[in-house]
Amino acid sequence: MHRRWKYLVVLLGLPPLILGGLLLNNMKAAPDSDHSKSKFLETSPRPLAQPVNLRIVTFNVHDLYWESEDRPERMRAIADRLTELDPDLVGFQEAFIAADRKVLLAALADSRLKHHHYFRSGTVGSGLFVVSAFPIEEVLFHRYTRNGKWYKIRHGDWWAGKGVALARVRLPDGGVLDFFNTHAHARYGSTEYDVDRFAQMREMADFINRVATGNGPAIALGDFNCRPDSEAYQAIVEGAILQRMMTVDSRIDHIFGVGNDRYHFEALNSESIDGEIEANGHRTELSDHSGYLSTVRISSKESNEQ
Repeated sequence: MHRRWKYLVVLLGLPPLILGGLLLNNMKAAPDSDHSKSKFLETSPRPLAQPVNLRIVTFNVHDLYWESEDRPERMRAIADRLTELDPDLVGFQEAFIAADRKVLLAALADSRLKHHHYFRSGTVGSGLFVVSAFPIEEVLFHRYTRNGKWYKIRHGDWWAGKGVALARVRLPDGGVLDFFNTHAHARYGSTEYDVDRFAQMREMADFINRVATGNGPAIALGDFNCRPDSEAYQAIVEGAILQRMMTVDSRIDHIFGVGNDRYHFEALNSESIDGEIEANGHRTELSDHSGYLSTVRISSKESNEQ
């Protein structure tokens, strides 16, 4: 039987009321999606008073039911590694399971990463999780309108309600940084979802352009599921004027500065976050993705010109 029909058989085998309820529940508007309530779009924050070096991490932690093994052990090990690396901001992807996020946060108790927000969406959540050494003052979310196929349960992107998240964080000098995090549609080893991913990158660019304050700097990162030679990558880079802030090859996981007339971005260095742990009698990787840390220097273009 064709795989598409196998998924349909599973879903259509549910009682109609249950199936209808699941579909309607998944399509509900996500929390944090009312952008009109943004206080920073009404009153823009002041520009940065001085240059700042930020240690920024993107990490797809592969935390899913059924698909992932040794989840609590890996979350503790990832937290231990982050405590050692001492980043300022972390954007996680695939942090789907609430119990495992609690394990991660408990293991980060001795780090500076005291502030956090999980972006709920769809039936199982967006998987986007931000932890920060600085206070999170506002959060916004945009759910992508193209998110794959509802009947492909194992692919799961539609049921996750994937999108792009924004956490506005208050920096030590009193300025505000816009911190965008996303997880684009997975590839699943084919070109089937290339059109969805391209559309998502166009939507992400539009979201950044609409809700970034402009007065403050902005960072965009995540698992984009596209390489620099792809049309989807070019769509987001050109659409939102992104500048890559990585000095190493990171395949499909990227960290960008969002270009504007006020700020200059410089990637001072980057490194991958990899490793194995002993768990339940065998060796296991921290994740099926490498995490990446970049130290990014952000300075005013005006101060650079003086």
